[in-house]
Amino acid sequence: MEHMRENRKERNIAVFEDTMAWIRQDGTLQDAVEETKKRTLFYPASGLPDGGASRGEEAERAVSPKRYERTQVEVTAFRSFEAAMREKRRNPEKRVAVLNFASATNPGGGVTKGSSAQEESLCRLSTLYPCLNTPELKKSYYDFHRQRHDALYTDACIYTPDILVIKTDDDAPERMEEKCWCRLDVISCAAPNLRERPSNAMNPGPSRPVRITPEALLKLLKQRVRRILSVSAQNREDILILGAFGCGAFRNPPETAARAWAEVLPEFYGVFAKVHFAVYCRPDDMRNYLVFDEVMNALISDR
Repeated sequence: MEHMRENRKERNIAVFEDTMAWIRQDGTLQDAVEETKKRTLFYPASGLPDGGASRGEEAERAVSPKRYERTQVEVTAFRSFEAAMREKRRNPEKRVAVLNFASATNPGGGVTKGSSAQEESLCRLSTLYPCLNTPELKKSYYDFHRQRHDALYTDACIYTPDILVIKTDDDAPERMEEKCWCRLDVISCAAPNLRERPSNAMNPGPSRPVRITPEALLKLLKQRVRRILSVSAQNREDILILGAFGCGAFRNPPETAARAWAEVLPEFYGVFAKVHFAVYCRPDDMRNYLVFDEVMNALISDR
């Protein structure tokens, strides 16, 4: 098992390094990265002193009006970019945004070390990593959270428009022809880290686990997903690719996470054309998908 894990890490690192080399060598990709960096918006944590200069604050004051008669809600077992590319190809005129289940302390999480969580996958397949790995975001987002030593993190968000997905989103990612590249927006936000040992080499701070009641966790998650939806609305996204936010590496209970989304989503009905929960799971552990499917189907039937 350990040998298989090491092989997977090595493959992940090779895919990531190939993506970074491709970006460095391709002028179109370099230009895309620079354009995204110019238009990136940072939304500081609400209710806290500003984590750094924000270009997102002014936009946040304006609430987007309802633009659709209804909002479709769907749950699938697709990977995040897989779902997003399907939606974009069906609706090329729509803006599609993907939620990045971000590390609060390191751009791309453990992507340089071959980790396999959702954020790392997004960074291996696209131009996202160099757009997050900037001096401005290091100061305002990553160092800010490192210095807090609080594994609950905050609802600060990073909005990176027009990320290019340039590799296939499957078990063996491959370069795609330029005509197949997909342009998407990405919203990065960190879920609370509920692991027994939340600190490690990439997440400095005390090693003791977070102690939070189920009621307090639901309240916190509702605040966080409301912020994510608000940032999406302010940037006039049409289709959102969400998922089991925090229910993988960060060990949030899927029942609580799904309930948080289900209780907040009605506030945004009509703002988005579609909300697509892409809940990819290993075949031997479908719990997250089954929970989200049940909760969202109940939400749909109640409308």
